[in-house]
Amino acid sequence: MIKKRILFIFVFVLTVCGYAQELNSTTTQNIEILQQQLKNAKQDTVKIRILNNLSSAYALKSKYEDAEETSKKALLLANKLLSNPEIKNNTAFIFKCKTLKAKALNNFGAATFFKKSNAALDSLQTALKIYKEINNKAGVANTFSIIAEVYSTKGDLVKSLNNYKKSIALLEEINDESQLGMILYNKGLIHRYMLNYGDAMESNIKALQLGKKLKDTTLITQTLLGNGFNYMLVGQFEEAIENQEKALKIFVQQKDSIGIATTYNDMGVTDLFANKLDDALINHTLALDIRKKIGDATDICISYTYISNTLEKLGNYPEALQNSKEALKYAKLNNDVRYMHGVYRDIGYINIKLNDFENALKNFNLALELGKKIENKNYQAISYLGLGKVLLKKGKTKEGILQLNKAIAVTDSTDYQTLNKAYEELTQAYAKINDYKNAYNSQLKFELIKDAVHTAEKTEKITNLTQSLIFENKRALQKASQDKQLSLQKAEIKRQKLVRNITVGVLVLTVVFAFMFFLRFTEKRKLNIALQTSIDELKTTQKQLIQSEKMASLGELTAGIAHEIQNPLNFVNNFSEVSTELIEEMHQELDKGDLEEVKAISNDIKLNLEKINHHGKRADDIVKGMLQHSRNNSGEKEQVDLNKLTDEYLRLAYHGLRAKDKSFNAILQTDFDPNLGKITVVSQEIGRVILNLFTNAFYAVNEKKTHSASKNYKPTVSVKTLRTNESLKIIIKDNGNGIPNNILDKIFQPFFTTKPTGKGTGLGLSMSYDIVKSHGGTIEIKTENGSYTEFTILLPIKTKKA
Repeated sequence: MIKKRILFIFVFVLTVCGYAQELNSTTTQNIEILQQQLKNAKQDTVKIRILNNLSSAYALKSKYEDAEETSKKALLLANKLLSNPEIKNNTAFIFKCKTLKAKALNNFGAATFFKKSNAALDSLQTALKIYKEINNKAGVANTFSIIAEVYSTKGDLVKSLNNYKKSIALLEEINDESQLGMILYNKGLIHRYMLNYGDAMESNIKALQLGKKLKDTTLITQTLLGNGFNYMLVGQFEEAIENQEKALKIFVQQKDSIGIATTYNDMGVTDLFANKLDDALINHTLALDIRKKIGDATDICISYTYISNTLEKLGNYPEALQNSKEALKYAKLNNDVRYMHGVYRDIGYINIKLNDFENALKNFNLALELGKKIENKNYQAISYLGLGKVLLKKGKTKEGILQLNKAIAVTDSTDYQTLNKAYEELTQAYAKINDYKNAYNSQLKFELIKDAVHTAEKTEKITNLTQSLIFENKRALQKASQDKQLSLQKAEIKRQKLVRNITVGVLVLTVVFAFMFFLRFTEKRKLNIALQTSIDELKTTQKQLIQSEKMASLGELTAGIAHEIQNPLNFVNNFSEVSTELIEEMHQELDKGDLEEVKAISNDIKLNLEKINHHGKRADDIVKGMLQHSRNNSGEKEQVDLNKLTDEYLRLAYHGLRAKDKSFNAILQTDFDPNLGKITVVSQEIGRVILNLFTNAFYAVNEKKTHSASKNYKPTVSVKTLRTNESLKIIIKDNGNGIPNNILDKIFQPFFTTKPTGKGTGLGLSMSYDIVKSHGGTIEIKTENGSYTEFTILLPIKTKKA
């Protein structure tokens, strides 16, 4: 098997060699074109724009020093223009200059964030201020994302995550889905670094959905690879490889050699985690060969690093050390502090295993110097941790303890992994010098942090109108009963006094009995009033619940409709912006007198307007559908396409629930009969039935997922339509826990529910049963406890009288 893989690598490298050289040449040509444009540019604003594009291009090539210098030139020109007193009344020109300056400041921050993080943050904060001043929300969102990246490099993951959230909120506000996908992906990376793999997967899935929606293959492949890492980190290696192979297929189709190399690199990492070390070595070697053809020093450094890690795990420390030295050589070519630090650290740990403690100390000290130089506390903590480990190995326990405490002092409180390792080493070190008090304290902190890695807090709000009312009624009845008992006790005392004082006479006895009768009558009347009030309140509550259940379907749809309506609105915005730019180009061509180009541009504008009209009508259809659903049911039947109706409510129900519970995910399967045809029904009512069944299905699979011990469980909801000679069938199935046989005959009873308090009214299935029955149809159930539930709606093709 391995020999076949090696042969495949040889053939494959020969194939992608041309792709790699072509891609590297294309990137270089872009830079050369921008440099030539810069030489020919006359206007300062044009020069700044080209300098900004050139700085971004340099950054893509990992030429960060060139990117930094180019951004500085753009800044100097922008400041020069803005300081000119002659433009103070030219608002449009000032706006343009400020936009260009903010972009240059962002480029400076992006070029320097891992070497001069504080300077980068200052630059980005200035850009943020400018973008806010000119009300450029897209610019603000972009700046927040770069700030998040700076904090990520500094090891401050909480601040990084908060800035990504700010960026996402703004992009959602302005419906900029083209930028939103990549920010969601980056947010997922931070969650992954914080060990929040569920949140990481959620962000990635959102980004993947956007990528598919926008047909953005770059975003699709990035998120597929991101999913691969998330699955890998939770031990689901087959799912990891499956996602990586999907990405590889797209990269091969596009002849994208960088993407192909990246995917083989990721597959190698998965093999490494799965302890398939020979396969890991093959994949990383393949990635390295492709990357050498491309010539990107950073990627070559990464491949050598992973090969070193694999060889180290195989116990081949001399070759691992040699590959790490090669990685260091390429990291130094770009003066990339991030990878230089990582390689110094790797060489340090390999030297420990080779018992070369002097060289281990040397490399950890070099890593520490880099961490201090760029003021990165995370890098410093890792370096101190390595130094402590070496000193403990050398028998210098007290010096080792000092370094470990320094590591803890500079480590962020949320960096559980580093703290975990430091306290574990400290526990053993203190015990070695018989300092059992500190050893015990270190052990306690180690256990506490260890628990923090695996513990997640969950909160749940529980409110329910019916239960609250029942509680109040019971309390009222109890109070009435207590009052009655008290009155009876008083009456009994009086009666006893009357017996003891019988000599008082018949008249007194008559008065006492009359008084007792009056008291009992009064208390009974109060109790009857309380009971009647309770009954009236319960009837009112029942009516409210029935109405609430009807309106709940609209509530379930709202979030889904919001999701659906974003799509056409986004197209309208995008085509409007493109049309505006085309009009500006048309004006320029008119000035030149190029009428052929003007006609071509006008045709493009016409096409854009047609697309705007198409997507505007789509949004209008969605709104009309929502209004139709929200109107009171008139009882009028109409011809309805059940396939279309069922598919729409499936998506709207799913997205509605996802909006309420971000962690909720499910596999959706559809099998619609193309020959189903239309049927005469009240569409709002049948839609409410379908929505209710989908909502119950999603709830069932989510409950099983939440409480299931199996990591392999995949929540799945399927729907199938079928036409027979006499009826149309809608079959909705979930792989939840099923319905126990002892309650199966109760599920259509009003107010019966198996859901916890606050999760359901118990009216959904009862109302669904009545609606289907009123259409002359039936609802059938098949279920297996712990396995599945299947509801079948049968509607007669020829309507029967109910």
